[in-house]
Amino acid sequence: MSKKEKIIEVAKQLFRTKGYHDTSIQDILELSRVSKGTFYNYFSTKSQLILYIIQKVDSKVEEQQKLLLLEGKPDDKQIFYSQLRVKHSIYGNEKISELYNISLGENDEALQKYMAESHYKELNWLAERLIEVYGNEIEESAMDLSTHFIGGLGYQFRYSDQMKLNLNSSDILEYNILRLEKNIEITKQSNQILFPFKSTNSVESQEIAISKIQHRLKKVINDYKSSQVEKEIINFILEETQNSYVRWGVCEGAIRQLKILSSSHSSNALLFDEVFNIINKQTKN
Repeated sequence: MSKKEKIIEVAKQLFRTKGYHDTSIQDILELSRVSKGTFYNYFSTKSQLILYIIQKVDSKVEEQQKLLLLEGKPDDKQIFYSQLRVKHSIYGNEKISELYNISLGENDEALQKYMAESHYKELNWLAERLIEVYGNEIEESAMDLSTHFIGGLGYQFRYSDQMKLNLNSSDILEYNILRLEKNIEITKQSNQILFPFKSTNSVESQEIAISKIQHRLKKVINDYKSSQVEKEIINFILEETQNSYVRWGVCEGAIRQLKILSSSHSSNALLFDEVFNIINKQTKN
């Protein structure tokens, strides 16, 4: 274990046992047996240490959620629910929720900026996934559903902790997943929308689009029925989407070729249509 990893593990241990505010940098130095100079070489403040810990946990959640998507179709409800559960599980194991709450009161510009961006990213991710799972019928209401789910879940966790209720946090999550299903049905029957969902033109939305494209096209590559020409075009698109600057117009031309080559009755035709729609949106951004 490196000195940096040792500092992080000791800090997390002390935050859990003593509490964040009662843990001093000196406490961390003594238990991790590193010098003050070594600590400040990695972290300028305790707030920066919190930021690093939260970023690492969020990266772990994102990685696990992406891995789950590789196991099936994006519109599979059970995979979607598993993605929600994996975040809850990792946060629970890392005991990170308290640090999130503390971070909101820290006067650190970098930490505050990250928390604001990650909050929006979480809302946008959930809205995008809701559309994938439940269809374009709920697209405009996707952000309403997202804010309702994440907001309600957060406040219920806090209420349970503050009132010292003997509730299993997993039960709270499952309750909200069930309520989400009910809210979606209500949304379909109502025209009322608070926050109309619009996909942003940010790098984040491009990353989501690339992930969807790669997920769908890799399925076709693994299909033995696909022709060699189809596979060559697919590989071209996959390579293009790995570049820092994606030529969406070129990708659109390539996917049009695939749509022409593919029979309308082919099992791949639907996938090509989905990829075309994703690429088409990016060309208009």
